[in-house]
Amino acid sequence: MVIAAVGVVSVPSGLIASGFAEIVQSKMKAKHGGEEPITMAGGDAGDDWYEFRYRELEGQEPPPSRFGPMVDTWQNAVNIFLNGQEDPVTGKTIHTNKSFAGRVFIFTVIITNVLAVIFESIPEVDKAVGNQAGNFFDVFEMCSVLIFAAEYLMRLFCAPKNRGALFSTWVYATTFFGIVDLLSTAPWFVEEALIYSGHLDSSGDNAKIFRIFRIFRILQLEDFMVAFSKLDNVFRASKDVLKATGLMALIIWVGCGALFFIFEENNPNWRSCDSSIPLMTGGDDSNYTDAPGCYDFESTRACNEFYPGMCDQVVFTNVPNALYFTAVFLVGEWGVVDFTWPGRLICLFLCVAGIALYAIPVGTLFDSFGAVLGMGGDDDEEEEHDEDGCELGEATTTS
Repeated sequence: MVIAAVGVVSVPSGLIASGFAEIVQSKMKAKHGGEEPITMAGGDAGDDWYEFRYRELEGQEPPPSRFGPMVDTWQNAVNIFLNGQEDPVTGKTIHTNKSFAGRVFIFTVIITNVLAVIFESIPEVDKAVGNQAGNFFDVFEMCSVLIFAAEYLMRLFCAPKNRGALFSTWVYATTFFGIVDLLSTAPWFVEEALIYSGHLDSSGDNAKIFRIFRIFRILQLEDFMVAFSKLDNVFRASKDVLKATGLMALIIWVGCGALFFIFEENNPNWRSCDSSIPLMTGGDDSNYTDAPGCYDFESTRACNEFYPGMCDQVVFTNVPNALYFTAVFLVGEWGVVDFTWPGRLICLFLCVAGIALYAIPVGTLFDSFGAVLGMGGDDDEEEEHDEDGCELGEATTTS
């Protein structure tokens, strides 16, 4: 029954989502004179300034260092170790044995860091390891930070020789890769500085905030995954449909929230009264009374006028409260269900509209994701993939 019900609702929702996406795409195509929008010669959907500048640098030699040829040599060596070297024939990135081993090592450290955060949060494991200062997790954290910090400094040093950083230290430091690399180390140094200055207790709850930051080191895996590094392109390629969907979702959310407030504000099912007030006139057989009950009043205000301060409306008390519940309803969760008939009609509408609102961006993102991964040729196949889909690189026979 559950499967059938989901199918019945999903079919019309999917048709609505498909039709909506097609209309938006046709409007954008008509806006560009019947042709697909092209932002720049040689560009692809979802490309921005970085991709265009990256293409412009193809075949160009990195600028020489102002500190002399010896620094040039060091920067080139570090860049080859960290980022590999592009094969002039195939255009793919190859790695020496040392470079390949280094990437495997960094990949392993990232994964073990994430696992350490997970296991450290389990009280039994933390107690078994020893949750006092200087335990295994603390030592492992310090060693990991030193490794990540060394890698970050090396990447800053060799960025002028790295085409992926557009031959610029500033570009590397201010784009996603550089920011993630910085955030993988900076919280630990801030935590240690606060502990050393006496402003933070290493065993306190506040210190956990800095430790949880370590979980974001999983974002460093983007350096190993071609597909993940294309997510920003996917969002840019889908921006027109996403913006239209967002506007439609806002209209439905605010409109339905306002209707819920109008129809459900005085619904007695959301009203609670003091225990001394009967639910309805007459009470029960053992406690008969002629006094009006909690549910007998047309509104909570009228109830409070008769029983001052003893009646309370639980939900849909104002528009912001109604908007909160409407947002919950849109994802398929129903925290309250005893609606009036107009409220029930709104609920039926939200059942279909809610699925459609999620189906539109999901379908569009999947389509754009496939298009982005399949459109780039050599750019999308820069490096060899291992069996797990991780770009650990292809080791050459040189050492």
